[in-house]
Amino acid sequence: MGQTKMKPTNVFIGAWILNLLLALSWAQTGVGVSPPGQILTAQPGQEVRGVVLVDHPSDDAPMIVDVSLGDVAVQPDGNLVFLAPGTLPRSAAQWITVQPLSFNLSPKEAREVHYSVRVPQDVQPGTYWAMLFFNSGPTGKTEETQGVGVRVHIRVGHIIYVNIGEITYSGRVEGMRYLPPSPKNPPEVRVKFHNTGNGLLRLNGYVELRDAKGQTVARGEIKNAASLPGFSYELAAELASPPPSGDYVALVMLDYGGEKVIVGEGTVHVP
Repeated sequence: MGQTKMKPTNVFIGAWILNLLLALSWAQTGVGVSPPGQILTAQPGQEVRGVVLVDHPSDDAPMIVDVSLGDVAVQPDGNLVFLAPGTLPRSAAQWITVQPLSFNLSPKEAREVHYSVRVPQDVQPGTYWAMLFFNSGPTGKTEETQGVGVRVHIRVGHIIYVNIGEITYSGRVEGMRYLPPSPKNPPEVRVKFHNTGNGLLRLNGYVELRDAKGQTVARGEIKNAASLPGFSYELAAELASPPPSGDYVALVMLDYGGEKVIVGEGTVHVP
């Protein structure tokens, strides 16, 4: 089997990737990973390799780190769900070999974790992905919970994208809705977007709300939003302040590279 040297590429870190890092409890008591993701390019039958640096950022006790693989999907509301490896049709988890699978880290120590991706000969073109999970906790230390010793672990992730063969990029806007502000969140226009191609999209753009006279009353930006092929979910455009109540025409402009622009239009009601 031939091998292709991997050229590191910065991963598309969109809003849901940032949510992913929070959902995986990236905390001072856990390890750090760099980079948080990688995009690799391969052809059917090839092997590509990657590396992630895992570090112990604090002066606390030594930590033990266990490495595992899994799938990640996005729900329609944009929240993430973590699945067993090989669950998704575009899972790359079963192609990946990782070394080492378990190791210790002293305070302020860093270690490289290497992985290889062996792409099957008969795979169809497109983007495939998997998640490397790093579960870390103090070595030999447990916390007492109702008289039972519990080992506390913090989990962080490194996402691996593999682009295979010819990648097609396309998508469509399927709807929009307004979300009023809450104590924790500003007002938003949520744009439901469906990735109709076979590749990962990086989306940048904006949403404008226009009144009956065609005047723009509010505008929100969509920045670095990642869209997985085959998925439909909402992208959030935050507004500076709530617009007056009423019905508005919402214009969406999404750029996913160069002159490739997706336009959507609909009606949004602000209560």
